[in-house]
Amino acid sequence: MSVIVGTGAFTPFGLNALQTAFLLRTGMPAMTWSPLADQQGEPVTFGLQGTLDPEKTGGARALDLALPAFDEAVAPLLPFADRLRIGVVLSLDEELAPKSSWSGPNPGGELLAAFERHVLSRFPHSKVTVVARGAGGPGQVLPDALAALSRFEIDALIFGGAHTDYDPARIRWLEDQGRLFTVSNLDAIVPGECAAFVALMAPDVARRANLPVLGRVGSIASGFEEATPDNDLSAYEAKGLTAAVRAATRAFVGEKRTAGWMLTDSTFEMRRLYEWQSVITRTREVWGEPFVVEAPAQRMGLLAAAALPLLMVTAAEGFSRNFAPSPLAVLMTGSDGGERTALVMEAV
Repeated sequence: MSVIVGTGAFTPFGLNALQTAFLLRTGMPAMTWSPLADQQGEPVTFGLQGTLDPEKTGGARALDLALPAFDEAVAPLLPFADRLRIGVVLSLDEELAPKSSWSGPNPGGELLAAFERHVLSRFPHSKVTVVARGAGGPGQVLPDALAALSRFEIDALIFGGAHTDYDPARIRWLEDQGRLFTVSNLDAIVPGECAAFVALMAPDVARRANLPVLGRVGSIASGFEEATPDNDLSAYEAKGLTAAVRAATRAFVGEKRTAGWMLTDSTFEMRRLYEWQSVITRTREVWGEPFVVEAPAQRMGLLAAAALPLLMVTAAEGFSRNFAPSPLAVLMTGSDGGERTALVMEAV
């Protein structure tokens, strides 16, 4: 068991975690016309972070999203920075995977190098691990990082991610794939951009440091889904996410408890909504009243690599500020490549 002691976010809803969580709570959307246009010259509907440089795209823009969110999340740790052993897990989209040998532009490598410099300037005893597998990728590395935290091999874990669709090439790709949201294409993705981070500690370490606990992080599990946007397999199979949810929730289901809050990265694509419907049906023992479902991507655009940390920030803010609909929440994310992750969070 680990606890969250800091949150940070930089999103279309706000410049920090508090603004983001409270505006998400209102149910309002954060979508607008963007400076980017589709192939017909029409402005693209976008979950836009409006304070960023409109001429920055791709990895450089993702970095501008990541750094403020990181700094906000780690602020409670800075008084102890020179003494803490810090593990950092950064989630990125697949196309931003750093390349070890590349003759052309390497935006993922440049982003990582700049991010690592920023981390080391604040925490000299730190190590950054990157998982560039999209929304479902963190389930592949986060369990080991959380285990290292529980074994006191590190004093704190900073987990976060950054994502942006603000790039003409990315918009063209979504449009060519038939996945760009328009008034005539509702089974699609609204492009988005955001970054979110959480700072985690073992409960005893947080107590000794006299840091407020915003929420508990329980079990995490991963799975793999064969149905992807590139094939015709039925999303109703939902084997990967079902397996992940069952594994992550086994402990509290065995205690006859239920979760009344689901947070998911589902967009408007029916493929993921069909999967979601199947998972709910197959895991009925997990869910209880009031069974509130939060899907931030349907109000602020695609979350992608920032999905799991953004959902963790949302849950932690809800728990700590007493507007969570349930003391037990299950978070679910998935990547286009098939990776799925489920994570349990609990109020203090």
